[in-house]
Amino acid sequence: MNRSILKQFIAGSCYSYVFSSKNEAIIIDPHISLLDEYSEYLGKNNHTLKFIVDTHTHADHFSLAAVLKNKFGAHVLMHEKVISSIVDERLKDNNQIAVGDSILKVLYTPGHTDDAISLYGEDKLFTGDVLLIGSVGRTDFQNGSPELMFEALQKLKALPDETVVFPGHDYHEKRSSTITQEKQDNPFLREVNKEIFVKNMRSRVIPRPFNIDSIVRVNQKGEAVFLEMISPRDALKLAEKDSQIKLLDVRSALEFSQVHIKDSINVPIDMLSVKISDLSQTKQNYIVLCRTGNRSPMAADMLTQSGIHGVKVMQGGITYWQKERFPVVKGVGGMALERQVRVIAGSLVLSGIIMSWFIHRTFIFIPVFISCGLIYAGLTDNCLMGMLLMKLPYNKKLYKVKLGGGTCSIGDYV
Repeated sequence: MNRSILKQFIAGSCYSYVFSSKNEAIIIDPHISLLDEYSEYLGKNNHTLKFIVDTHTHADHFSLAAVLKNKFGAHVLMHEKVISSIVDERLKDNNQIAVGDSILKVLYTPGHTDDAISLYGEDKLFTGDVLLIGSVGRTDFQNGSPELMFEALQKLKALPDETVVFPGHDYHEKRSSTITQEKQDNPFLREVNKEIFVKNMRSRVIPRPFNIDSIVRVNQKGEAVFLEMISPRDALKLAEKDSQIKLLDVRSALEFSQVHIKDSINVPIDMLSVKISDLSQTKQNYIVLCRTGNRSPMAADMLTQSGIHGVKVMQGGITYWQKERFPVVKGVGGMALERQVRVIAGSLVLSGIIMSWFIHRTFIFIPVFISCGLIYAGLTDNCLMGMLLMKLPYNKKLYKVKLGGGTCSIGDYV
């Protein structure tokens, strides 16, 4: 029995994996914000990075493949249909990847994109963005196809029931599933009629990431290697030393209002394109940051492509900044939507109970109604009260869409 080790890494809704055996390792779908985490894990466990695999050309975040290749000398593997200047070996269906004593089999699973693969071995299945937990990937990215997606899902459905599914994304913080669970709970996998499946997929209209073309370009050309990444400590030193250096925070207005670095500038990433002219005219140098390091590399690329030089990215964003116990400004305006729902729901329940005691017992239906609404929200992950609160001008201003509404998931089945 091979003794392989699997480590899952999470960056927002993006999942990546280090699979190792006999001190050799492969990183699957490496995320731009996790260089230090991967390096620390490999070093701590005395692993040699042998391969880097992107299951497809990502369109919602930057891949770290080019950076890892440059740092560790590992080979980058992707499907033969990929458009890439950094790939060392192009994979075909049923190819095998040897890592130590373990073998991962390549399964060509197009649909989300035409270069999408899954990796299967030792009862583990790495599905990228093809099969997600309770959902599947959208099919309107690079040469995506609902017809090919259906066929790919049939291939995955035929794997042993006990196979553990490790997706490239999850938007509800679920870390893994099984083929059995997905056959039971995933309506896309349950669908047996190809025509109905295709019709349903084509009926979806989902916002695309606003900077998808830039993300795809960076990933195809490996341009992430040209981004200058610095630690929060170095960012602090540079900002204190030179008044011409500004910290540019590209999080949403709500995130910024809850906690930010003193004297930093807030331009949400989805508003950056209209502000670039103003930023360039200041003749300042920018260190870009976000919450964890996903949005800031994209913003830095936008600035660089617009002719602003000397742009740097602060690794780990404000999360790492706070871990270093550097000073921040907290609690200036804004209340998270979830907190607003709690306050209003709690107030209505308490008011209903009090009024049923002192005015009329029919007021007891207020807390009953609110309770039913909360149960519905828990079961369906759709909060009607939250949806109503989002329509308030105050919340519309604060809750700007972080990445233009882009997601890799097709969403729920209808």
